[in-house]
Amino acid sequence: MTQKPEYKTDMKTALITGGSKGIGLETTLRLVRSGHRVITCSRSEQGWNDCLRAYPELARVDHRVVDLNKDIQIATLFEHIGNRYGKLDIAVNNASPAVVSSGAFHQVESESLQSTLHSDFWSHAICLKHEIKLMSGGGAIVNISSVNGFRPTPDAAMYSAAKHALEGLTRSLALENIHSGIRINAVAPGITWTPRWQVRETDSPGIREAAEEMVPMKRFAEAREIVDAIEFLISDQASYILGHTLVVDGGLSLN
Repeated sequence: MTQKPEYKTDMKTALITGGSKGIGLETTLRLVRSGHRVITCSRSEQGWNDCLRAYPELARVDHRVVDLNKDIQIATLFEHIGNRYGKLDIAVNNASPAVVSSGAFHQVESESLQSTLHSDFWSHAICLKHEIKLMSGGGAIVNISSVNGFRPTPDAAMYSAAKHALEGLTRSLALENIHSGIRINAVAPGITWTPRWQVRETDSPGIREAAEEMVPMKRFAEAREIVDAIEFLISDQASYILGHTLVVDGGLSLN
């Protein structure tokens, strides 16, 4: 049986929500390879097992099956973190399922609107409550927002509203918690090549090229480029950055 590697005593304990795909998976890999103690969660054990087969180094990650749309499961996750690790040093609130509320706002079912608001704002808000309780001086939180969090987004109005709310919460909590030495910031990706877009390309061939035409840099971001921004904001190099949203969008929001 392969022995799991020992952690250095100066390494930090980090939580990444939604760590089995896209930006979350890339963040989890980055922090594991840096030697951090990493906890992540996703809704599927099978999905995580696929990650383990592709990236054996993830065996050292503490993965939990959690539906972040259920507050009781969030509470159980953080009870586990508190009991096992005692504290958190880093949190990346990344989880974001497929948007189910696309279309003209007045024609979308209310249940779908509520689902998006819950997934893309409320679940992050509840995670933030728990994360702050487990942090002290030197803690760093990064919320994954979107360029749609500060610009209008027709046909995805509730998703945009949820991200606007997350932007406001990020700034308010940044000021509220800096007296405790906890820094809270956000990263706003533009269009990023992730499994969600890969599915869309399969269903609608040519959508990638059409989307790239909207971006001044004429390409999608790679997940690693978003993680570069996340890694910077949780590092000591960003020690004087507070309540800021780092936009990583290839110029999309300039249009």
